[in-house]
Amino acid sequence: MKKNLGFILATAMLFLIAICSMGSVALGRGKDDRREERRYYAGLETTYMQQVRDVLDDAGLTRAGVMLTYVREADGTRYYTLSVHHPDYARLEVSQQELLADSLAACAFSREGCFFEQRFE
Repeated sequence: MKKNLGFILATAMLFLIAICSMGSVALGRGKDDRREERRYYAGLETTYMQQVRDVLDDAGLTRAGVMLTYVREADGTRYYTLSVHHPDYARLEVSQQELLADSLAACAFSREGCFFEQRFE
């Protein structure tokens, strides 16, 4: 009876170890997928920011302070906010401000689940 009890306990321990190992493998894949997703979006964001800087330079707003932030929802949806800081922005005519906003909106990468907002200060 003692031999059977030892065998049953050893089998149960190995079974638990196997289950825990499977969970770790599954979690590891999720981390790799998230890491790859972050790299993918980081590339898009870098290109976007370079285009934004080019548009601002063309509009005469060189050395503008530019900040891109985002909120990622649990479903993967991303809400980006582009903040542009330049003292000369307030001096632009309304039509120039609208043209600038349209030009910056055209720079945004179009991916499903990505939304952009602009703020000028």
